Amino acid sequence: MSSARRPPQGPGSGATPPTNRTRVRITRRGWVTIGALVLAVAVLVVWGVIAAGGDHPTAGHTTSSSTTTSPSTVPASTTTPETSPAVAGLPKCRYGILPAPDAQLGRWQRTLLDTTFALPEGFAPKDLVLVSQAGSPSPELVRSFVIPDLKALLQASEQAGNPVDVLIGYRSYARQQALFQNHLQDEGRTAALASTARPGHSEHQLGTTIDFRTKGQVDVPRNWASEPAGAWMEANAWRFGFIESYPQGEEDTTCYRYEPWHYRYFGRPLAARIHASGLTAREYLWRLDSQQATTGPTTGPSG
Repeated sequence: MSSARRPPQGPGSGATPPTNRTRVRITRRGWVTIGALVLAVAVLVVWGVIAAGGDHPTAGHTTSSSTTTSPSTVPASTTTPETSPAVAGLPKCRYGILPAPDAQLGRWQRTLLDTTFALPEGFAPKDLVLVSQAGSPSPELVRSFVIPDLKALLQASEQAGNPVDVLIGYRSYARQQALFQNHLQDEGRTAALASTARPGHSEHQLGTTIDFRTKGQVDVPRNWASEPAGAWMEANAWRFGFIESYPQGEEDTTCYRYEPWHYRYFGRPLAARIHASGLTAREYLWRLDSQQATTGPTTGPSG
């Protein structure tokens, strides 16, 4: 091992630094430059990722982060809802609070209700009557002009050997509120939102919507459409003015899960047009409203 000492290299030593020392200083500057470039590229990459995917929903995802927000705290939206390409301008299923289009008693055929559009608390038909007038033993209520076609439907189902009956009819705003709170407590927020309309958002408040069941049964099963009475309803209800609001496989369009028992009355002419269109009732009503089309005279009193 050599014991020779290195010549002094510090300032004022009087010695000329070796040439390799000069090369080391240049290399350090290069590393600094390279580091700065790498950092700049990294910042640009991260910024690009954020800009490209930050707040965009996943493809096919139809619910927003507000689905985890308590319905009682959902703020009233004042902007136009995001739309779906299924029918031009049809809003996607979001939880919000906007006045329902055509939310007047006399516009019962055209009133659009979903998870965004709602009726006011004071919306209450004045012409509610017992469904016993249509031959049902149920104590439920519907608007009076629904009775003739409801009676015809009940009789036709009986004659076909698949008798149906009324399970639920009109629901007031207060009744909806109590029902939704019960579901929140029993099922949790996610399940309650999927299965139960928030107060003001239920078609039952219109007084023209009925949950049916097989005659003689206490309740209705979720697979009711696979039973004779439920299958008969899906095939024939429209002939009597009733349209299934939440058909199977259309959850992203109707905003609610499949309910084979839930039918809304539109009157025979409009129900026939909705059925022939192949659209859900929500899609048809949105298109109808967008086109400012007329449906003709309403069935029965308009008030």
